Amino acid sequence: MTSAGTPRGLLFGTAAESYERYRLGYPDQVVDRTLAYAGRPVAEAVEVGAGTGKATRAFASRGVRVRALEPDPDMHAVLQRETAAMPVEPVLTTFEAYDGPPTGLVYAAAAWHWTDPSTRWTHAADLLEPGGVLAIFGSQLRLADPALEEAVGRALADRVDDSASRPEDEPSAPAWRLAEIEGSGLFQDVRSHDLAREVTVSQEEYVGHLSTISAFLRLGVEDRQKVLRRVVELVPAQVTLDASVVLQLARRRS
Repeated sequence: MTSAGTPRGLLFGTAAESYERYRLGYPDQVVDRTLAYAGRPVAEAVEVGAGTGKATRAFASRGVRVRALEPDPDMHAVLQRETAAMPVEPVLTTFEAYDGPPTGLVYAAAAWHWTDPSTRWTHAADLLEPGGVLAIFGSQLRLADPALEEAVGRALADRVDDSASRPEDEPSAPAWRLAEIEGSGLFQDVRSHDLAREVTVSQEEYVGHLSTISAFLRLGVEDRQKVLRRVVELVPAQVTLDASVVLQLARRRS
């Protein structure tokens, strides 16, 4: 069985529990810098593509009421469970279909590239109050050892694309996002922050993370297991990951 016919942005529900277990959360710096940039209290936010709530919890734990948009029913169910005791309203919808009142913050964590490029900037501006903040961030997760990263890449090359060991927020994303933000004419005071981070995880956690990436989810079960076994043969019991986060901020023009 293969998932090749499923839109790539809606594959994650097939691995919702693994996504919650193995995907990394976000460092406090992301929330700190976003709220400091806002320059005023942020009471409410809209999150684009909340997944199981990794970034949702980071903002909600700071007192921000989050309306968390998630289009996949299985991911939405985990999101509801994991944020039940927090000021979070999970909404089963796409960003494009959502039409809510203006808010002080719209943000997306490793999800912006799934949105419609023809409407996303206009829609984000429409959902923001004048002076409201748009925050887009994600990790370009890779093995910190370049030789090991290259070896894993070679092992995957004949089965998955060359960015498969990294999250869907591809390495070129920060550059095109900046170009699109500035080109839209809807935002000002655009900033980009590189937040360095290294984490050490077990082999099982690393392979589990890979199993939640869309390039792997598109494979049939047997092919996916075969590819992941190749990785197990290559990586040691513990690996250090470069989990740096790129955070981009912009303010809606008044």
